[in-house]
Amino acid sequence: MELNLGGRAVDSCPAAKAMDLFLQMKRAFTLVELLFVIFIIAMLMGILIPAMSRAREQAKVVVVNTELRQIGLALELYYNDNQKYPPTQADCSGGSLASHLYQLPKVLVTNRYLPSTSHGEAMSTTMEDRFNRGHTYKYRSVGEIIKDRDIIHKKIWSKLWIPNHFPASSSISLSEGQWRPNDDECKLYPEDHSLFPLISPVRWVVFSVGPRFDEQWLEEKLNFEARYPVPKELWYTSDKRRGFIVRMELKKGTQIGSFGRSL
Repeated sequence: MELNLGGRAVDSCPAAKAMDLFLQMKRAFTLVELLFVIFIIAMLMGILIPAMSRAREQAKVVVVNTELRQIGLALELYYNDNQKYPPTQADCSGGSLASHLYQLPKVLVTNRYLPSTSHGEAMSTTMEDRFNRGHTYKYRSVGEIIKDRDIIHKKIWSKLWIPNHFPASSSISLSEGQWRPNDDECKLYPEDHSLFPLISPVRWVVFSVGPRFDEQWLEEKLNFEARYPVPKELWYTSDKRRGFIVRMELKKGTQIGSFGRSL
């Protein structure tokens, strides 16, 4: 409704005029503008989602390092009680690292150093690798080894491939490391393989396969040899976002690993 005051038309209903203006602005929101808004939202999501994914991965790495530390404590308690470390649990058919090869020793469970699983489960303990669901963390040591049916083998022993001068230096080159115990060291304790950790630069190592584990990647790096996980070149870092998450004990009792490099 309009009033004529001195030749000028005056709107008698400002609210109606405001509503008309609002409807005009609403109708002016074009398809191009809508697509632009969608494009901005997509860009923001593209930035935020990878950042959130990396943050979740790092949080999981922290938890893995904490659990590996707990396993390390269990190993030391076992040693204090038995004066030796548990045998390495190796599959009699060679096994697969993505499967149950080198799973945590069953004696840590039977002697209640680690929590047990339900009867009939393939895992030896509930200490499940968070990057390899359905499987425990891995354990390797020098000395005694179980190849089949929980029996410690009398003729062979477990070895670790260790770079020369480790941990001061590291390499995955065959010419810059060796299997320990070597031939000369094996002669020192021909009957009692449990004593080999006393002379090895690395006594034991526990590890997770880490994010995006790929056995082909590992085989290409090591030429199909099981020279893992001691060399630092195979350890996880936040830059590579791949590799083993590792904790190990050295000859003098010091524990080192990727936990100092993952964050």
